[in-house]
Amino acid sequence: METTNVSPKKSGSVKIIVVDDHPNTAETLSRAISQLGPEVNVTSACSGKEALEKVAGDSVDVLITDMMMPGMNGLELIEKMNSNSGGRPAHIILITAYDVPGLKETARRLHVDETIIKPVRPERICQIVGNVMKSIGHAPAVEQTKVEVQPFNILIADDMPDNVTLLSRYMKNEGYGFITAFDGVEALEKTRAEMPDLILLDVNMPKKDGLAVLKEIRADSAVAHIPVIIFTAARMHPEDVQAGLNLGADDYITKPFDRRELFARIRAKLRTKSFEDAIRRRNRQLSMLPEIGKELSARLDINELAGVVTRRTVEMLGAVMGHISIFTPNHPLQKTYNASDDTQIEEPNLEGFLKEINETHESILIDDVRNDARWHHSENDPTRSAVIVPMFGRHELLGVLALAHEQTNYFQTESLLLLQAIASQASIAIENAILYEGVSKHEKRLSAVLQSADEAIMMFDTEARLSLLNPAGEKLFTDFQASLNHPLEMGHGYDSLIDVVKDALLCATAKSSELTWPDGRTFTALITPIESGGVVAVLHDVTRFKDIERVKNEFIATASHDLKNPITSIVGFSQLLGQAGPLNDMQTDFTQRIQTAAFSMTELVQNLMQLAQADLNAMQKHEAVEMDALLSGVIDEFKSQASAKEQTLKYDPPAAPAYVDGDPLQLKQLFRNLVGNAIKYTPNGGQVTLSVNVDNENIHAQVRDDGYGIPAEDLPFVFDRFYRVHTGKAREVEGNGLGLAIVKAIVEQHNGQINVESEQDKGSCFNLTLPVMQNELLGAVKI
Repeated sequence: METTNVSPKKSGSVKIIVVDDHPNTAETLSRAISQLGPEVNVTSACSGKEALEKVAGDSVDVLITDMMMPGMNGLELIEKMNSNSGGRPAHIILITAYDVPGLKETARRLHVDETIIKPVRPERICQIVGNVMKSIGHAPAVEQTKVEVQPFNILIADDMPDNVTLLSRYMKNEGYGFITAFDGVEALEKTRAEMPDLILLDVNMPKKDGLAVLKEIRADSAVAHIPVIIFTAARMHPEDVQAGLNLGADDYITKPFDRRELFARIRAKLRTKSFEDAIRRRNRQLSMLPEIGKELSARLDINELAGVVTRRTVEMLGAVMGHISIFTPNHPLQKTYNASDDTQIEEPNLEGFLKEINETHESILIDDVRNDARWHHSENDPTRSAVIVPMFGRHELLGVLALAHEQTNYFQTESLLLLQAIASQASIAIENAILYEGVSKHEKRLSAVLQSADEAIMMFDTEARLSLLNPAGEKLFTDFQASLNHPLEMGHGYDSLIDVVKDALLCATAKSSELTWPDGRTFTALITPIESGGVVAVLHDVTRFKDIERVKNEFIATASHDLKNPITSIVGFSQLLGQAGPLNDMQTDFTQRIQTAAFSMTELVQNLMQLAQADLNAMQKHEAVEMDALLSGVIDEFKSQASAKEQTLKYDPPAAPAYVDGDPLQLKQLFRNLVGNAIKYTPNGGQVTLSVNVDNENIHAQVRDDGYGIPAEDLPFVFDRFYRVHTGKAREVEGNGLGLAIVKAIVEQHNGQINVESEQDKGSCFNLTLPVMQNELLGAVKI
């Protein structure tokens, strides 16, 4: 492929530039065109940018360009070449894989002379260029798009000339176009250059056999969809047939073949390909939406966004005019784009349509604007049909997008759906631009916060790959290189972090956990899902606070222990006051108040000591505790209290003995607190039930009452320390708010779970599960 700029035009020479992002295609066409004569000066380029650089302001006689190219598509290149200082090309050929909506109209307005649907035969291009050479220097008589309609084109690949001649005659008689190749290498080259509709592929060919050619075709995404029928002179062995079909052959036939059978199979494959081509064409149309979306998302200026939306929709749907109105208070905007300088349509007034759009949230299709009084147009306005699509944001109407055309009934449902999809993308892009404008003012400050934050901040994608890591996070990985776009590896001491991240990704909910780092530090990790997919992890070093908490708990434990003796003395001496001498009524009342307060202090100190021991992970007894005996004892202990309130206290024991590996004193305290609370918060005459059942893995216990109940707004906090319900009759019951906190701590120490269900004035039900000991473990634990 040539790499120099287009050379200055010689007298009588024809300058031609071929642009295609597939180098092989560009080179093939260039070589074919160069054979037309010495006066042909042909250059090839692989992108629109490269083509403009090679033209460098000089004139070009013929421009041949592919439609879809990265960076700059064929229409954009043609538009730039038309405004070239050297003058627009005398003849323009646009090559496209699919006839997308509006392409013909847009091409016509850009003065495209030929629009050819792939596959493209070099002979056809040479014929067009030859005609241009004959009439060079004369403007085309009619500037309109000519879409070439070709019969199916079939590649005949066979090294036997007689076979090729015979098949060629058959193809011609059947009305098919055909291409010939006499070896495997030539077959591959012509497949990629001319994109046949079907390939008849002989197995035994020189340079490269048919199966090798088939394998390369199926590995090339550009030609993998072409149906291939394998044929051979010898009857193929079943294993060879299977190998060919496994490689992707669509059918096979042996020679000598029956002509009718061959063409029946060809027609069947071509019918299938026609349907597949229609699907690919539709997919191609849909694939333009991400391209437009990508172009929109790359812009954060609303004025630029409006220009891209109007230009791309006009080009895609072949409209003569595109108009966008944006209504946001801080960014009102009106922008109109005309497809051609020859036809200038004034900015439309769309206010008459806004009421209907706001009420229905639907698009409006106008077959003939002359019959719709809401469309205000002047006498010289060529508009005949129009379509108006709303652009709704999350909360309100952001604007409307309108297209116009000179023909009545031009816009159809397919066009409307495509335009609605683009309008949706535009709405998102406009909202993003508005949001970006708001947050960009704080971007540097937020970046500084992220960079200077003491907390380690990490982001993981949906596959648990690390996508962001701030400096504080980098410092955590001292003996392991954490790489972006790669997952953290197990076995380096960070397994607990990896597990909680994967759990958050799986559940799509926020997770929190306490992690111990390999260097002994303790971190609290908050894992939060993000809408775009993945999670953000924030690790806060709480080692110092854990040390402080440990010191605090040790102090509470020590202080609580040291307070027991003074409180005991207060209780004892208050009881002895009556023995020291007679007390009057006031003194007796004061003494009883002292004793009540002392008993409350004793209960508070005991609870504080128990919580402190739990926080300090104090040594627990581990023995096999038979739960029926333990629970029966708890029920017996509370029978007198229930009787005093005329309550019914029921116990439903488990059907079979069940053992829990744990501390019997703590387990008894657990059920004491639950049963005691149920009695305390149930009015006289109520009922409290403790029921137990056992399965293979857990013991399930329920403490149910028909008492005051817990308001729904208080349920999430009932297990918090010092939390008490302050509404309803429950607030009249005395307590320190530590009982349920102790219950939760004991349950968690025994690897269990607890939850509560409650309805105000109807009662509560505390459900807990504890793992039961398996039979094989009972012998290893003291009973």
